[in-house]
Amino acid sequence: MVRFIHTADLHLDQTFKNLPIKDDYLQHALAEATLNSFDNLIQTAINEQVDFFLIVGDIYHGARATLRAQFAFANGMQRLADAEIPVYMLYGNHDFDADANHRLKLPNNVHIFGHEVETKYLSTHRGEKVAISGFSYDQQWIADDRSAEYPTRDPLVDIHIGMIHGDNSSSNGQKHYAPFNPSDLVSHGFDYWALGHIHKGQVLYENPTMVYPGNIQGASFKEDGAKGALIVNLEKGGYTNLEFIETAEWQFQQSTRELGLVDSLESLRNTIEVALHDHIMYAKDEAVNVISRMTFTTNGDEESLYWWHTYADELLEQLQWSLRNQNASRAQKVYLVALDIQVNNQAVWSPSPVFNDSMKRAFEDITSDDEQFQTLVADLEKNGQWQRLVGANIDVDQFKADILAKAKEQIILEQASYSQEQRRF
Repeated sequence: MVRFIHTADLHLDQTFKNLPIKDDYLQHALAEATLNSFDNLIQTAINEQVDFFLIVGDIYHGARATLRAQFAFANGMQRLADAEIPVYMLYGNHDFDADANHRLKLPNNVHIFGHEVETKYLSTHRGEKVAISGFSYDQQWIADDRSAEYPTRDPLVDIHIGMIHGDNSSSNGQKHYAPFNPSDLVSHGFDYWALGHIHKGQVLYENPTMVYPGNIQGASFKEDGAKGALIVNLEKGGYTNLEFIETAEWQFQQSTRELGLVDSLESLRNTIEVALHDHIMYAKDEAVNVISRMTFTTNGDEESLYWWHTYADELLEQLQWSLRNQNASRAQKVYLVALDIQVNNQAVWSPSPVFNDSMKRAFEDITSDDEQFQTLVADLEKNGQWQRLVGANIDVDQFKADILAKAKEQIILEQASYSQEQRRF
């Protein structure tokens, strides 16, 4: 049996600039979070005395990796070298190897796959013979299916592993990143497929085991929950035992619950604080620092929306202040960065029937008419910074859906608040 680490998508120099963070300590902590997770992973490999260490792409967040990230990575590789643990790695779509002159030299225990599929061999301390096949990206996008270039299982070895950083082409989504069909990979007869690129851990296939370990540190609420890597125990013939090891010291946590009926500032405060308490207890129970976002759903009750619209932003600020004070004496830190409201489709847009109907018709027209929507966002799309930093990286359909949903919620909130104020004052 061989025992090894399978990790991918380290993104050692990723930033957290898109988060609405006002706390200086949190900004500093997140700046160190990914490197700390990597450090924990290296120490785990040494403590567990694994036979070898696999990295399936995206060590860095960009092709031109920062020196800080490169020195941290080289130091980690040297620690593995000192522990006599060989490393087999490839570059992915983020850190594609366009010019090796911009990369620091790594210790001799690190074996990097080239741009064409190749197979590397090793023998463990117990004498097991292992073959590992894979390739590195030489450009950001690889639209071709490269799976046919992999060899069939080498009959002279005890274990044959495939490494590929890419998309599962049998699922929906973009296929710019070395797409593959799991059934094609199975046909090669390998004992294990070490995958990378998808940041959510998932097993695609069980015999042989074909798995994404996920990334080692979440960077947004789309990457919530525990993050880390896998210790793989693999026997000849393909029997596999996977052990998830959590290495991230910071987790993104989000929750969704009903707002319920709110009839005062105090009831709104209690509703929010009950939800926040669950996040605080999660941090304590899991011994992890937590970055929280809480979403409350409502059927559009006018009075509840009035209290939310009037006080939610101020309550957020007060809760953030309170958490900062508590964090000074708390082992596990909790930071609340957002309170969101989600109004369901049954909500009334306005107490005025005429305005309610006209707004719904206008919304339905924009939703169904792409030309109308494009007219509304035309000026935004002409902006140079938008084009360079945002426009090329978003899903257009999802962007439209998000913008329209936010507009709808804002209209309902404003109308409910206005109606309540007219009655009260």
